[in-house]
Amino acid sequence: MGSVQRRAVQARVLADGGRLARRIADALQREIPAYASLGEAQRRETEAISLWGVQRLLELWVEDGRLGDADLRQFHGIGVARGTDGRPLSAVLRAYRVAAVEASGLVRDSGVAELDVEDVLAMNVVLLESLDALSEALSAGYAAATERLTTDRDEVVRALTQDLLAGRQTSAAALADRTRLLDLTLPARLAMTVVGAPGSDVTAGDVAQLLASADTDGLVLSTTRQGVGVVLHERPLDLGVDVRSRGRRTCRIDDVALTDLPATFRLAEVAVRHAPLDLDSTPVMVEADALLVALLHGQPPVDPRTLAEAALRPLLEPDQAHLLAGLRAFLEHGSAVAAAEVLGLHPQSMRYRLRRVRESTGRDLGSAWDRLLLATAVAVLSLQP
Repeated sequence: MGSVQRRAVQARVLADGGRLARRIADALQREIPAYASLGEAQRRETEAISLWGVQRLLELWVEDGRLGDADLRQFHGIGVARGTDGRPLSAVLRAYRVAAVEASGLVRDSGVAELDVEDVLAMNVVLLESLDALSEALSAGYAAATERLTTDRDEVVRALTQDLLAGRQTSAAALADRTRLLDLTLPARLAMTVVGAPGSDVTAGDVAQLLASADTDGLVLSTTRQGVGVVLHERPLDLGVDVRSRGRRTCRIDDVALTDLPATFRLAEVAVRHAPLDLDSTPVMVEADALLVALLHGQPPVDPRTLAEAALRPLLEPDQAHLLAGLRAFLEHGSAVAAAEVLGLHPQSMRYRLRRVRESTGRDLGSAWDRLLLATAVAVLSLQP
């Protein structure tokens, strides 16, 4: 068959690229355990690579060609990426064999009436030669990534931290493989501490100096992003006093799921950059502070109910309803005496309730910022149906 007929088969195979890519990705997830739990982003990446690979193989079949240097550089880069994210090399190489079988089947299904022995042999030659060449390129890229993991571990750990903050690491299986290669145990939830200041950037050296003077027991990952320092840690980490002495601000948000790290970073980054001057004396901003800063700043979007729950969480328990009622009355009427009168309490009892509010929430009603935070939270609750 001439190239014109082969191009006709090629066009039929590629007529619905999305379906073609999904078919190959489905086969990979069905037949290869390491691909069974791909996240959405990795699934999209797999489909894009599959479509490109089939397109390229069909071009070689039509033109009686071979993979060129540009193709092999592309496969080398894919090998580096797979070595970095920890997917086993054996699974990666098998994936291309499975994809080759699917591609061959697609050609057969689209041109069975037109194919002759010469066409089938030509397709087999393209597949075998291409698999041989791309396997070498993939293996070389994978080996380069593995060597980098062992010789420049700190940089690779920082890259992992950046991927977590950007939401690029969406597959639990791939993340487990990646951390295994780095000999890290990553818990399901972490605390995040962000350090920054308006009008200036925090450097990696700044973060290293802060960590050098802190008790960093347990897992600690650090990097810089968008001009602020970021530390992910599994155990309590106190940077507050040292950070303030350097003219920086700190925001710490505890108990963050790995999938929530990108949104939490955006929240904390806005807090350290845009918090009002009233907060410069606060050792460490926490989630409620960051949510109020975001609400006042206009970004990132904040659910007011989330702010209310973060600020008033200890007072939302049923057995603490009397403390919440006392706080609401104090904020509405401006003094303990007036609030006590409204609630039918002795003023001393009202003052006791307010002390309990301070102990429970960590907020001082004599602080303008804390009072604004609590007033905003109480107002949000009042607006809820």
